[in-house]
Amino acid sequence: MPKCDVKTRYIPATFAWTLLLSTTFLFFWYPCRQFYIHRHPWVPAYQAVITFFVIANFTLATFMDPGVIPKAPPDEDREDEFRAPLYKNAEINGITVRMKWCVTCKFYRPPRCSHCSVCNHCIETFDHHCPWVNNCIGRRNYRFFFFFLISLSVHMLSIFSLSLVYVLQKEKDKLTEVEPIVAMILMAIVTLLAIPIFGLTGFHMVLVSRGRTTNEQVTGKFKGGYNPFSRGCWNNCCYTQCGPQYPSLLKPQKYVARRSNKENQSISTITNDGGPGGGGGDAAGSGRRHMPTGGPGSQQQQQQQQQQQQALNQGGGIYDNNRHTQVKTYMDHGNGHGIRTVGSSHYSKLTEL
Repeated sequence: MPKCDVKTRYIPATFAWTLLLSTTFLFFWYPCRQFYIHRHPWVPAYQAVITFFVIANFTLATFMDPGVIPKAPPDEDREDEFRAPLYKNAEINGITVRMKWCVTCKFYRPPRCSHCSVCNHCIETFDHHCPWVNNCIGRRNYRFFFFFLISLSVHMLSIFSLSLVYVLQKEKDKLTEVEPIVAMILMAIVTLLAIPIFGLTGFHMVLVSRGRTTNEQVTGKFKGGYNPFSRGCWNNCCYTQCGPQYPSLLKPQKYVARRSNKENQSISTITNDGGPGGGGGDAAGSGRRHMPTGGPGSQQQQQQQQQQQQALNQGGGIYDNNRHTQVKTYMDHGNGHGIRTVGSSHYSKLTEL
């Protein structure tokens, strides 16, 4: 696909936004305001909800990162480009999938990834480049593009049917007024756009149910063969609508900052060791033993209090005659690998008075 001029590539998207907003405004200003808002107040509310979904999904599909894989930095070894083979194979669900070396981005494209000549980037799970949203449709924004088609189809059906009802309830001598003329113009616009939009929506419904992309369907990659990326009709639909939202690779610093907030946090764990001298991990804890329980009660209590005071002075904690409680503190150094080292450990006994 040839590259589009920077000035002309915005024309289709601008036209789509203008057409969507203008027709929606005319519908709310004339049929809704003149007729439905007084007799059927639920119609403007219902249409407002549909319009919100259309604009929200259209916005996300237009401005969201579709899954761009950044190009290799210039400081990497360029000799790998000449030594590496053009293709590499990867096995997915028992099927061998070929990964191609991207000459522009300088890496092997992951499975289902393709290079967009318009955006000049490799896109994960590349579906197609849509000029009407001025963006590629890929792994991260395909869900919103699909929801946009569904909501837009419902929006068009609602405008056509409600405008038709508004025109039919008008008397013949009033059809030349502004409101009925605007309603008929809206019906004509919807009729002209019905075939391409409804056809595109149905086409993507079939693709979602089969677990394919537009690029794979057009190129016939899995034609007559097994699709290793398909999960079954029901699971494909659920994964497209409710699957995980993958992070963007264009701004990895945003996700690194989330991890940095967890650095240098201590985690304390308490474990109980039954038996005398259990859980000893340092010199103070390993040398401590239970005292015998014989002798007069007052003398025994004094001995216990002396031992408790000695343990506190040595930093060992408070002692209990029945159990050892081991308290360990772990420090997270935030090295990105989940490695935690023991920072300090001490032993204590809880006294029952």
